[in-house]
Amino acid sequence: MSEFPKKKASFPIGLTLATAIAFLILCGLGAWQLQRLHWKENVLARIEALKTAPALPLVQVLTEKARPEDLAWTRVSVDCGDVAGEALPLVYGVHDGDVVWRAQAPCAVLAGPYNMILIDRGLVPALTSQVAPPPRAFDPPRRVVGVLIPIAQLGGDRAKILDRFTGRKPAPLVLMAEVETPAPAGITPAPLPAEISNRHLEYALTWFGLAVTLLFIYAAMLWRRVRP
Repeated sequence: MSEFPKKKASFPIGLTLATAIAFLILCGLGAWQLQRLHWKENVLARIEALKTAPALPLVQVLTEKARPEDLAWTRVSVDCGDVAGEALPLVYGVHDGDVVWRAQAPCAVLAGPYNMILIDRGLVPALTSQVAPPPRAFDPPRRVVGVLIPIAQLGGDRAKILDRFTGRKPAPLVLMAEVETPAPAGITPAPLPAEISNRHLEYALTWFGLAVTLLFIYAAMLWRRVRP
């Protein structure tokens, strides 16, 4: 019997294209994490500088040219006027593994193009661990010193709260209260997280490591496929 020579395997074009696409995606995710790393380092540096930064008048900080993202973590002070309407609902959160609720209130102010800003007054300790707390009413804020956070960064239903103030022009920021005068009973200010994790370098190395591993796997499969 005669033996037929084995047909030489063709170059795996489909496998190569799939590997190339996956490799680019993994590298893109790694590069994105490096961008997040630089962003987080800037945020942490601003928070560190914030600890000793003086409070600026809110009317000075909020101007027509000021972008909300550029005002993040700026410490300001403001004298609040009253805003008619029902008390705002509490905001759900998690603190040290427990369910917590944050009090919020509107603050009437003439600052640049805006005439109102939302105040996050802090935690309500009496409601910690409650899944469905009863409504709570607090005295309106008067003089507040705190830091600005773009409302888009806080997520949740914060931005929807502003929809009820149809007759006003609320700023797209939340003032996280550090100190209120007079201090509201039953509220503990909690403007900044106790610790902000920064593991983006670890995540970037993971994505790049997966990309390199993918190349080794592809090389091994290609060698087995095309070898004599």
